[in-house]
Amino acid sequence: MKFTAGIKIDPGKVYTGAAAAYRKDLRAAAIIATDRASKDAQRGVQERIQSVGLGRLSRAVGQTSTKRERNKGDPYGVIFARGGDESLAGGALESYSRGSTIRPGPGKQWLTFPTKAVPRFVMSGGRRVRTTPETYRNSGLTTTIGPLEFRPLGDNKAIWVIKRVSLSPKTGRAKALGPRRTRTRIVAKEVIAFVGIRVTRRAARFNKDGVVGFYARRVPQYMQEALAELRK
Repeated sequence: MKFTAGIKIDPGKVYTGAAAAYRKDLRAAAIIATDRASKDAQRGVQERIQSVGLGRLSRAVGQTSTKRERNKGDPYGVIFARGGDESLAGGALESYSRGSTIRPGPGKQWLTFPTKAVPRFVMSGGRRVRTTPETYRNSGLTTTIGPLEFRPLGDNKAIWVIKRVSLSPKTGRAKALGPRRTRTRIVAKEVIAFVGIRVTRRAARFNKDGVVGFYARRVPQYMQEALAELRK
């Protein structure tokens, strides 16, 4: 009589199982690594923006990833302009990272900027929009503050003024001068409401691609570290 015992192994099944487990770990590591790299890139770009004196603009840099979105697709991590590329913040990020020449939009002659005498935003057509001479007129501010008077100052600059106003000594905000004498506000014969220019040029102030590229090159290292953690 023979006493025997054997353990059979199917090499194909073992390889398939190991390969599947490895692919699973590899994808998990890639999700961790791309999330980490994009977060580091976000912080790096924000710090670079702050270092050149554009601190508030740093808040417009957002981040997302497969890990954050719990997406089942390919692992990815991205930084982006909050509000979209077409928003004011998105345009500013693009301009300051690449440099740009900004001109008025189609059908417009001037880039206009409100002063502290008028609100920065108004309601127009049921939406909150940036104050321009056009939105100022459409919002009813001509009644509460006064009508605008356009004054060109050469070929490349212009101003819009409002006559006979009173100004807040704290904020500089204007309102129409009433018939009664005021003791709490400053009376002004006129105040500048908007400044207009034909074109403005912005030099590049920071290099977002350089920062992102630095952290993108670290993804393999982040993956190795993530795999090591997953296999503990």
